[in-house]
Amino acid sequence: MLLPREQNPWNCGYYLGAIALQVLRASPSGKCDVQVLQRGMSEAMRRDISPDQLVSAAAWLYLLEAVELDENGSIALCS
Repeated sequence: MLLPREQNPWNCGYYLGAIALQVLRASPSGKCDVQVLQRGMSEAMRRDISPDQLVSAAAWLYLLEAVELDENGSIALCS
């Protein structure tokens, strides 16, 4: 669920996706591998995020066609 009532709103797909977009936009190439994206999101949020949260953000952005996987498996912004 994107906006669960029982959960902290800072863990929802919308917010995590926005943080992921910030990290990707700050990257010179507009793409990051999974570990770099997770580390960048954790730094931006000033707390650790789980791999599940990273996948949630990436899946949400993929569904919106905002990101794609490149040939190396990195998450890249769509142009």
